This record gives sequence, structure tokens and C-alpha cells, in this order.
Amino acid sequence: MGSGTSADGLDFALLAIRGEGTGKTADLLERGFRPYSTKLQAAVLRANKWTVSEVADYHFQLGQWMGNEAQAFLSSIQVSPQELLAIGSHGQTIFHHDGNRGGTLQLGDISVIAESAGAPVVGDFRWSDLAAGGEGAPISPYADWVLHRHHAPRLAILNWGGLGNITLLEGDSPPKAWDTGPANGPLDALCRLETDLSCDFDGKLGLSGKVREDLLEHLKAEPFFERDLPRSTGLEIFGLSFAKKMRAFAPSVPLRDLLATAAEISAWCVSDSLRRANWRGGDLFLAGGGAHNPCMVKALERGLSAGTTLRQFSDLGWDSDSREAAAFALLADAFLLGEPTSWPTTTGVSQPTVLGKWVPRPNS
Repeated sequence: MGSGTSADGLDFALLAIRGEGTGKTADLLERGFRPYSTKLQAAVLRANKWTVSEVADYHFQLGQWMGNEAQAFLSSIQVSPQELLAIGSHGQTIFHHDGNRGGTLQLGDISVIAESAGAPVVGDFRWSDLAAGGEGAPISPYADWVLHRHHAPRLAILNWGGLGNITLLEGDSPPKAWDTGPANGPLDALCRLETDLSCDFDGKLGLSGKVREDLLEHLKAEPFFERDLPRSTGLEIFGLSFAKKMRAFAPSVPLRDLLATAAEISAWCVSDSLRRANWRGGDLFLAGGGAHNPCMVKALERGLSAGTTLRQFSDLGWDSDSREAAAFALLADAFLLGEPTSWPTTTGVSQPTVLGKWVPRPNS
């Protein structure tokens, strides 16, 4: 289970996993979603202003809520917590460094989740990667590698959530991966700043606007875009502060034009990073909230190089909305088997690394 940078709620995926190593397979049995309350989402989105005591309090509260919701999800599909090998929990990210290999912070304590859900929990994946010299992100490429690497000789998967990240797959070779930069983050922030909407539903406002080329060039000067791959970033750079940067540069520009330009920079940084990775073309499968925004999708279609075909993640035979939760289930399984799930080519770790920490079943 996991909650993304958009902080909209908690995704669940129940997986049946068989085998190990290159022979591992998995089937999605059930999926679910529990939205955050408006109050909780608002609190998470202002986490950078929390006091230390608030961080500690939400770490406990979110852990208890996540554990209770996991138990409720299992009950709804008539599965006992005792039947689970483990829950894989990512937690709610409230901070991630911007490339200096500093800290990262996900809330929802795994001991509290285990006690509330009545099941073992594997989590805290990112710190294992940081400890081994990596950036701590992206960590979903392992699941892409397990589930989709044999779909085609070469393919790419783009996850457009609050931020964007890409996985490149070529057979059994370790995947390549990186964060592209902004995705939904600045668009959502602009809507919250200037309207009573939480996002640009169906991309309607952005589609009615036009790209401001002077603003676009200004945004392309962000130093992150020049960093070597693999790389990672956070909403600290590409969320509210990025939205405010846009408005400060173009104080009189209509919101619809800012949204169109935000969609364009989100698409541009995808195509630019593929160029930097020497992508030779092929199918690019699109997942995440950005896949539901026609303004962003059209910008991406315009910007992709010849030889790259944009396809829906569902064409891989998996539900896009369950991708992240399924990834954490597979990370948990790999931890219990002692299998590496990050590579120098995905996060910059010094060597292939096992990710996670384990909390046993309560009272066991």
C-alpha cells in the first residue's frame, strides 16, 4: 500500500507472488483506495511548516489510520491479516532531498501499522537506498522489472504523479530509472493557490490556455534539469514553490496560460531526459494522475521524438491505479527473500541493494 506525492489517499493492492529472482511472477487479486479527508490532505500539503511535535504526532496518527484502513480493506475482500506474508508500506512522503543525497521522510510508522492491521509490515524502503549511497528514489522500477521487462525487447514506463519518473527496461538487464521533474505538482498547486479547486479536472483550464514561451524558457533554466542521470527530486522544488515561481515571473498572465505552460514543462522534461538517456525509441507506457489530464498528454505527444509511441499503462495488462501499491508489495516480498531492489542505474547506489525494514506480526 502507498500514498503518492499528491497526498490524495491510500492505494491498496493484494498480490499473489510466486518464485524468486528472474523467475518471479505476480498476479493482482484485489485493489482498493481510501481517500484522505480534506483536513488530512490539507495538513499533509503544509507539512513543511509543521513543528517537530506535529511531525511526531502525524507519524503515529497516519500509521494508525493506515493500519486500520488496511484491516478494513482486507475485511471487505474477506481476507484475514493472518493470511498475509506481509504488508508492504511506503508511507506518506513529506520531504525528499533534491539531489544532495540528504534525507527523505515518509510518515506512517510501520510498527503502528503492524499493530493496527494485525500483520507483519515491511517498509522504510528509501533509507536503505540512501545508506548505500543512492538517492532513495525512484524505487518502483523493481516492480516494473519483475512484471513488464519481457513485454517487449525495449520499453519505457512513465509515472506521472505529483512528480514524474521513468523506468527503462531491456530484458533481464537491470533497469535504468530517474525522476524527470514536475508533473501534476505545480498544476495542482496553481489551482489551490488561485481557485477553490484541488486540481485542473480533465485539463479543461489548461486546454483553454496557451503556452507562454518566455515563461517556458525561464522554467527550463532550473538547475535540476542539467543533472546527470539517475537523479531524484521532490515537491519542495516542483510543487508550491515552482507554482509561485511561475506566477512571480508572469504576474498578469491568466491562470489557464500558466497551466498550459506547466503542462508543457512537465512534458518537455520527459523528452529531454529520454534524450539524455540515449533512448532509442519504442513504446512509452503512461501511468499516474497525469495520464488523466488531456492537456498534459497532448503536450507529451507533441514533444516525444520520432520512433516513440505513447501507450496506456493498461496495455501492459495491469491497472495504472494499482501500480504504486503493487510496487511496495513486491518490494516487501523481495526484502523477505533478501533480493536487491535498487541498482546503480536506478538510484545511484554503490551496488545492488536490498531495501526495507521489517516489523513482525503483533504478539508473534
